[in-house]
Amino acid sequence: MSMPERRDAGGRPQAALRISVVMPVYNAERLLGECLAALRASEGADYEILIVDDSSTDRSREIAAAAGCRVVPSGGRLGPAGARNRGANEASGDIVFFVDSDVIVRPDTLHRVGAAFAADVTLDGVIAVQAPAMRFRNACSRYKNMWMYYTHVRKAGEDVSLFYTTAAAIRRQVFFDSGGFDVNYTNPNIEDTDFGQKLARLGYRVRILPDLEVEHVKGYDLPGLLRTDFLRAMSLARLKLRKRADTIGTNDTSVPTGYIVSMPLAWLAAALLLAALATGSKAALIGTFLVLAVVFVLNVPFLRLLRIHGGPASWALGTGILLVELLTAGVGGAYGIATFIAGKKY
Repeated sequence: MSMPERRDAGGRPQAALRISVVMPVYNAERLLGECLAALRASEGADYEILIVDDSSTDRSREIAAAAGCRVVPSGGRLGPAGARNRGANEASGDIVFFVDSDVIVRPDTLHRVGAAFAADVTLDGVIAVQAPAMRFRNACSRYKNMWMYYTHVRKAGEDVSLFYTTAAAIRRQVFFDSGGFDVNYTNPNIEDTDFGQKLARLGYRVRILPDLEVEHVKGYDLPGLLRTDFLRAMSLARLKLRKRADTIGTNDTSVPTGYIVSMPLAWLAAALLLAALATGSKAALIGTFLVLAVVFVLNVPFLRLLRIHGGPASWALGTGILLVELLTAGVGGAYGIATFIAGKKY
C-alpha cells in the first residue's frame, strides 16, 4: 500500500518511510485472521507484512497466505527472538515494526509509527502501549492489562531502556547494527527487555508513544497470571546477574522500583503474620499491618489507575491480586538467583 508523497519544510519531495511489519507466529490460528485484517486496514502508510512461521502445526500459514502476507518459514523452532531476527533479515522497509500475533492495531497505527520517525531523525525506536480497555472482563485479565499499560505509559516522554515487542518499531539499520535479539531466548519471556537494555547501552534512543495504543488480546486466570509473573521474575533476576557489570545498581526494566521493593516487604509481612498467629504477639500483628501499609503506599499510583478504570471493585480485587503476585514474584526472583548460581544463565 502506498501513501501520499511527503514534502519537507521547503516543499521538496521526501521519500516515504517504508514499514516492514514482522510478526512471529506459532500456532496462532485463533486470532491471526483478526490481527491481519486490522493490519490490512491500515491507512496512510507504505508497508509490507512478513509472517515468520515458527514451524506451526495448525492453519497459521494458510491464514497468513490467504491474507496476502509474505510467509517466511523459520526453518525450525527458533522461538520469538530468532523468528524476529529472521523476519528483519527478510524485510525491505526503512522501519521494522514488530508485533505479536495476538495484537490488534488501529487503522492509524502504522501511519503514526512512520510519522514519529519522520519527525525526529534522532529517534531510533518507538514502543506502543496496551490500551487500558480490553475485551476480557475478569479480574485477573483486567489487572494484568492495566499493569502493562501503567508500567509503560508512566515512562512516556523519556528515553527508555525498553523494547516491548507486543508492538514496537525500530529503524532497520539500527536493528542490524545492534545485533538483533539474543537467540538464546528460545521461549517468549524477556528477550525484548534484554534487547531494550542493549539498545540503551549502545546509545540508541527509544521512546514510548502513549497515544500509540494497541489491543493485546490476552486473557488471564489467576494460575496463568502467577505463572507468568514467576517466570518473568526468574528471568529478570538471571538477566540482572548476567549483565551485572553493565546494570548493577540501576533499574532498567519496566518494573517500577516501588514494586521491586515491595516483594521482600510482602514476604516480611507474611512472616510477621505467621508469627502473630503462632504466638499471639500483638507486636507482630501490628508490624504486619505497618509493612502492608508501606506496600500499599509504594503501589498507590497503579492501584489508583485500577480504581479510575475499573471502579472500587477492581481496586479491591487488584489489591488482593497484587499481594499474591508480590509473593509469587519474590519466589521467582529467588529461584532465578539460585539457578543462576547453579549455572542456568537464561
